[in-house]
Amino acid sequence: MKKPGLMLLIMLFSTCAIAQYSTSPVRLWDKYPSEVHQRGFGVYKSQLVQMDDDPQLEEVFLFSSDNGHYPYFDLFKIYFVVMDYYTKQVKYQSDVVISSERTLTLEDRNNDGRFELYRRYFKDGEFTVDKDGNNLSVKWAYDSISFK
Repeated sequence: MKKPGLMLLIMLFSTCAIAQYSTSPVRLWDKYPSEVHQRGFGVYKSQLVQMDDDPQLEEVFLFSSDNGHYPYFDLFKIYFVVMDYYTKQVKYQSDVVISSERTLTLEDRNNDGRFELYRRYFKDGEFTVDKDGNNLSVKWAYDSISFK
């Protein structure tokens, strides 16, 4: 009975010890020009895709910041940056909008070989909730960003 108990304790201790030293992947801040990073925002997601006729790929960044927490949903300020992956030239930077989701939706819906960025956000940044912070009521705005 001592040996199985001892082995269980060793396995538990080793798992805790390994967890102390494991880290998340390194996010290098030199992946994009500093002028695209707004104060209080951080990179949430990025994806490498083909968005134009140029053979070089573009990297699309989703920058995000917390804007409020409610019992059943969270609000985020978000903006997108489309940048040439090799030259680091910014091709597009969106305005900051408010949304309850942080999704980076890049699809080639018209099958032309170029991806489009689809986004969903609160129209004019306006929303209402009841007195308890539930029942989000909002008019959604949908748009897409594409290059020719």
